[in-house]
Amino acid sequence: MAARATAPEQRVWTVMDVIRASGEYLDGKGLEHGRLDAEHLLAHVLGLGRLHLYLDFDRPLTPAERGRFKPLLRRRAAREPLQYILGTAPFRDLVLNVDRRVAIPRPETEYLIDVLLRAAGEDRVFASALDVGTGSGAIALALAAEGLARSVTATDLSAPALAAARNNAAAAGVTTIDFVKGPLLEPVAGRTFDLVLSNPPYLSEKEWRSAQPEVRMWEPRMAMVGGADGLEVVRGLVCGLGAVLRPGGWVGLELGNSQAEAVVRVLEALPGMGSVRAHDDLTGRPRYVVARKH
Repeated sequence: MAARATAPEQRVWTVMDVIRASGEYLDGKGLEHGRLDAEHLLAHVLGLGRLHLYLDFDRPLTPAERGRFKPLLRRRAAREPLQYILGTAPFRDLVLNVDRRVAIPRPETEYLIDVLLRAAGEDRVFASALDVGTGSGAIALALAAEGLARSVTATDLSAPALAAARNNAAAAGVTTIDFVKGPLLEPVAGRTFDLVLSNPPYLSEKEWRSAQPEVRMWEPRMAMVGGADGLEVVRGLVCGLGAVLRPGGWVGLELGNSQAEAVVRVLEALPGMGSVRAHDDLTGRPRYVVARKH
């Protein structure tokens, strides 16, 4: 009687095996932090914190776990942003839900709030604040959740983005933000505020065309591009600030690498605007402009 053929032995993939192989795979696809991205994806699949992977590095993965991990890895290899795959992005003390309706909140925008508070006073609580172009709601939610403003209004031209922002507010238990649709300052015509913050679209057309695939192929163009020179939206915003800022009110803007000097000049030319100053980001680039209305 012929012997029965035995099935080939299945390889056992441990947590560390998957991290190493997946990191190398993503590196080969041109990603800058392939192993780190693989760690985040695997931690997401396993329901663990990323650092907890190394407390259980020799744990074998089940076929079901590997089956859930592989499609996420392929998405990242196709240059879909990690935050969209995970569905979340951190912002200060918040974890925001993000998808293709909104630009991904970035650490540079977190730092805008720090820069503004250092200029205006660390212990300052604003009676009313406006977040122009709120996107995911990051700035507005941070102001409300951290008690930096008693009343917060957030505008955006995109109805899908506003829906995402409202969902984030609900998830965070924040009920004090007034979300209104429309371009720049139009939705708040006739109203005034003690603080205006904005991370407006500031990439030029050329910068957009040469941006990383994660930005150019996935993030909403209208949230990123500010016209041919990147300043089209910024100019429209800055020129309307005099009408919405109360006396003594502050404004803080996040800008592109080479735009701060031009925006400082425009603000200095506005009647009643003073204390205009450009501030560096954490890499020493002038990325923020802060001013105060007399």
